[in-house]
This record gives sequence, C-alpha cells and structure tokens, in this order.
Amino acid sequence: MMTMKRFFIKTIFLVLVYFGFMNCAFSEEEKSPLFIYLQTAAAYYPESECRSDGADFAPVTGPFSGFECAATLFVDYKFDTPLGQHWLLKDANVVVSGGVEVTPISFRPQVSASFTPVPFFKIMAGGTAGFGWNIPLAQGLCEFDEDSREYQWISTFEHPYYNLWAEANLMFDTGAIIEGDWTHVVFLGALKTFYSGIAGIDSHTPYEWQGGKNYVQGLQYEVRGIAGYQMPFVLKMAGFMYKAEGHFDGADYGDFDSAFDGDFCTITLSPVFQFNFGEKDTLFCALDFSSRRRFSVDHDKAEDEFFMKADGREWYFKRFAVNWTHYFKK
Repeated sequence: MMTMKRFFIKTIFLVLVYFGFMNCAFSEEEKSPLFIYLQTAAAYYPESECRSDGADFAPVTGPFSGFECAATLFVDYKFDTPLGQHWLLKDANVVVSGGVEVTPISFRPQVSASFTPVPFFKIMAGGTAGFGWNIPLAQGLCEFDEDSREYQWISTFEHPYYNLWAEANLMFDTGAIIEGDWTHVVFLGALKTFYSGIAGIDSHTPYEWQGGKNYVQGLQYEVRGIAGYQMPFVLKMAGFMYKAEGHFDGADYGDFDSAFDGDFCTITLSPVFQFNFGEKDTLFCALDFSSRRRFSVDHDKAEDEFFMKADGREWYFKRFAVNWTHYFKK
C-alpha cells in the first residue's frame, strides 16, 4: 500500500536487477573488457486502495500514490577465461562489477561477480551495504514499534542495510539456430536467493528501507521468467515477464507470521519493452500488475496489516517503471 511518504525514492533493487540483467541478455556483444555506465531508474505509482469485500482485483482509485527514482554508476571488467576451443566454451568469461547507488534517502555501494561458462547459462553473486536516512517527505530507514504501531526513525550509521545474493540464469535465443533479423525469440529464466536486513535491530522486527515498509530480516527468493521478441528497430524487444518472490520461512516475521502470512508469495506480471537509441543508450519500460495480501478489514497504513488476518490474494496495477542505461565506455 503506497502513501505520500514514498514520494521519494526507493531503488527498486528487484527493478535494477531484472533490467540490468535483461541488458546483458539482449544487448549486442561487447568488444572492450571495460564498461562504465549509468543506470537511472524511476517508477510512478497510481493509488489503488485495498478492498475489504473479498474481491480478487483492486482497481485504480486515484491518480497518484508515489514516485521513485535512483541513479547507480557501474564499472564492470570482463576477463576472458577460455575453457577450450569448442564453440560452446570459447567465449567463457568472468565479469567483476562495482557500483554506487544514490537516492535522496539512501547511499549504498555494491559489488558482484558473474561467470558465463556457456552462452546460455550464467551464475552471479554479490552484496551491498548502505545507509538510509529520513527527510520530511520520505522515510529511508525506520524500525517498527509494536506499542505505538508506527515506524520510528533510527540512527543512520548505527543501522546499515545489507543484502547478500546469488543467482543462476538460463537464456536462449532462437536466432542462434535460425538465421535472420526476424528470427529472434528470446527466453530467460532466473532463480535468485538473497539474505537482507538492517543491522542492530532484532531479527523479527519489521523495518522500513527506502520508503518500503513491512520488511524483515531473512532468507528470500525471487524467480523470474521473460519471453520476448527482438526486432531490428528502435523498439528492440517487446515481451512479457513473470516474477514471484517471498520469504522461504514465514517465521521470519515472528509472532506476526500466523495472521500476516509471512511466507506469502508476491507475483508480478509485466509487459516489458526495450528501446535502443544508438550504441550507448537503452531504455526499458515495464507495466507491473502485482498481487498483495488481501484483508477483510479496511485499513489506511501498511503497518496496520500486522494486526489483521490475511485471507487471500488481491491483484492491482502497481506501477509504471522505466530504466535508462547510458554507457560512457563500452
């Protein structure tokens, strides 16, 4: 549930991850081992109030609920690691990446590495640690206080955010076996697991990070599937994405688990589009239709949901998201 407190940014880590990954999967083969690029992500959220009548779909109820944006500067270096002269193995490589994400309410550096032994398979791992703060219109770092049923500001440097992750990807392009400009149907499947939290608070205590509420520390998963059709136009690719994410164990929410349904799986369905403007600029757009916990009681704040009983799944239009990537060196 969105509020004006989310007016300024959250870096939508799941958006940066899937847009950045799609750029690797669908862009042309790079020549230089060094890549320096800037990713700027933004998302607009209409208002969609939760329903209490048992309906499965919540319509848009207002023009505006929130806006997010973030800028991340990346430096990647690719090492060729030929495993042999076979056509499947000769382009094997390792890419080491470092980046810094900046928003009005957070700052976090990140590092990662990926290994591509064959063209259709990639494994990745990385981590990030950063700091959030609060401003009058947005809360970047808060801890939930059960007595007041409110999120309370906490110290920036005493409570850093952390996220450690690993991911495996499978990719396939029909253009690899059928020649031609109009033969490229691309498929991507990804499984990611990550552990994230805020240092210095109890393990079952909910927290707010970059304007997003009701997070808790714990081991989580994200499954993505993308099917797209590539074209030799400025509109380079049009496709569809499926994403499912949640906690492996609802007990991460402690006493809130039984009513709040701590291991609820959030599903997102998204038409996606890629535009290429020359060799150095790429724009991705996505329309996200997502699911959330359904409750039979009206409520105004996300934190109220800890004290109600989830009774199903509710679908709604979540956001329109864009991601622009500009390469300074490629």
